Amino acid sequence: MTKRKRTGKFYNKNEAEVMQLLGLTPTAASGAGWIEKEDGQDDNIICQLKSTDANSIKINLLDVEKLEYQAMVTNKLPVFAIQFLKHREDIDMGTFLLIKPSDLLSVVDYIRHPYKSISNNIPINIEDSEGSGNDIDKIVSSAKAKDKWKKEQEDKWANKKRW
Repeated sequence: MTKRKRTGKFYNKNEAEVMQLLGLTPTAASGAGWIEKEDGQDDNIICQLKSTDANSIKINLLDVEKLEYQAMVTNKLPVFAIQFLKHREDIDMGTFLLIKPSDLLSVVDYIRHPYKSISNNIPINIEDSEGSGNDIDKIVSSAKAKDKWKKEQEDKWANKKRW
């Protein structure tokens, strides 16, 4: 007898349950939208979840780097959660959190004082073209920027379809 493959509906429900277990708000569509990224977050933490039915799990460096980037942009602590679904009957038992050693004190502080703002300890070194570091460019997201990007993508695909 073959084991049935889990559905996307299962993974969406499971992801929401794990994020709620961690005290985080699940992100709509697993962060596939324009504004919110990753799988869950609150005012201080941003979290990515990887689940598996296997006895081992592979974590790609790219996934970790994306999580760290989103943490830097949102000024939150990055937390990577892994879950072994074989322990599904006790959701807490099969779920583990991965953090960087440099973030450990911030996480402990967060646990002790959950409503206090924290820093994610990611060093930012932005310098202008002259190297003085005084002028920092701000990246601003807006509906206009999104519409411009969509138009560029449509034009790009329109040009490809002509061939």
